[in-house]
Amino acid sequence: MEKNYKHKINGKPCNAAQYIAEMVCLRKAEKERTGRQGDDFWNTPKWKKEFQSQVTKAYSLLKKYSDKAIIAALNSYSGKGIFSLRVKSLDKLIKKEQFKLDKQAKMPVKPVKVEDNTSSKPRKPFGNKSQLSLLRGLENGKEED
Repeated sequence: MEKNYKHKINGKPCNAAQYIAEMVCLRKAEKERTGRQGDDFWNTPKWKKEFQSQVTKAYSLLKKYSDKAIIAALNSYSGKGIFSLRVKSLDKLIKKEQFKLDKQAKMPVKPVKVEDNTSSKPRKPFGNKSQLSLLRGLENGKEED
């Protein structure tokens, strides 16, 4: 598996399963208010088993869904309260996000036509004159009534 992601804690490259597992473990650590203990907190005795369990589940989810769909589901409003990848409701969230991603991939990209307005003249001011235009008029010798 390619290492397209970086760990949130130490910035070292990691694969999608490790990144997803780290997201969930960090949430759980913040919920328990244990905080981050060092750069590789998943190597501590308390978190090693939890992290390995989450990585295993992340690999099984990656066989069914794309990594972007899983991350989007975890970052969604409904997914913010998920502290484990083994929650039953997570599967529905990921399916919904996968459907959205598939739908976006099928939509053709329409080129946008942009007009070149670099040679056009600026618009004339509308309504009351601003203080800046009054000052410019005074500089040029025009006095306003």
